[in-house]
Amino acid sequence: MTTDSPGTARASAIRRSFERNSDRWHELAADAPAQQPPAAVRWHVVAASQDVLDVADQLGLPTADVRLRLSQVRAGAARVPSRVVRVNDHAMYVVVPTASFADEQVSTGAMTLFVTADCVISFEAGDAQVTDGVAARLTEPRTLVGNGALPVLAATLVEVLAGASEVELALGDAVADLERTVFRPDVDPLERLYNLKREISEARRALLPLSIEIPDLGGDASSASAASAQPLRLDRRLLERLTTTAERVDRHLDAHDGLLSDMLSVRLSQVSVRQNEITLQQNEDMRKISAWAAIAAVPTLLAGIYGMNFRHMPELGWHLGYPVTIAAMTTLCVTLYRAFRRAGWL
Repeated sequence: MTTDSPGTARASAIRRSFERNSDRWHELAADAPAQQPPAAVRWHVVAASQDVLDVADQLGLPTADVRLRLSQVRAGAARVPSRVVRVNDHAMYVVVPTASFADEQVSTGAMTLFVTADCVISFEAGDAQVTDGVAARLTEPRTLVGNGALPVLAATLVEVLAGASEVELALGDAVADLERTVFRPDVDPLERLYNLKREISEARRALLPLSIEIPDLGGDASSASAASAQPLRLDRRLLERLTTTAERVDRHLDAHDGLLSDMLSVRLSQVSVRQNEITLQQNEDMRKISAWAAIAAVPTLLAGIYGMNFRHMPELGWHLGYPVTIAAMTTLCVTLYRAFRRAGWL
């Protein structure tokens, strides 16, 4: 890794840069100098997560406290890593989870941002394309929320939750499509059902920290001291709307998961009923086969006995032996048939 002079970031680390002038954001040319002009507000998109703090160091931004805090978090393996590391009222390090949906698969990622009053350095991991959405929001002719570089953080949160809402809607459509096929006997929905439950769990795990960490980005107006006339905190009303959106998305995902659980129970019950029907049908077939085998055994037994043709067998010289034997066979077979019919075997 090469080291440049202070205040100048490595050109290879910065992929895109945006500057705010007169409440309008515009993208800088690729060959624009990384050194920030006085009174300017910039947003730099870097190539890797480790470049976020490295570029901040080279721009002269305060990162020592953030690095110390991150090392403490990583050292405590039993602790859940914090997603908001606030240095003071003028700098913070934020990791925002992202999610995208394609081919009934949820892909998760993260937006990492180091934010100061007049500079933001970010890196996006994953396929959610939040950076492009934030750039589009900032460059639109609309009223910006917050002073300095805060609109980048605000737009990032809005874009992340917009993507989460799209993931929730796509999962809802997939669940509704599966519901239409769950009762079709020619379709086995179990594999797809389990896959959707897994993807919903993945989405909920990725988006749950949003509703927990978003309030940490704001603060009460009374917390600003005279030395911190403009603390680096987002508008509380915006944070409340974002928190409400995150909770709504989580509730909808929970409802989709509950519907899938109901479909799974119904499908398993359907399979159990069908298996019982098959078992009953097999038992009925076995009873019929056994009944007809018993009926057929009577003439077979009599014919086998009289077919032995021993010289001294009784009734061999009797003139009525043949018709009496046939009549006995018929009577026994009819009696057995009627008995099996009464028993429900035939």
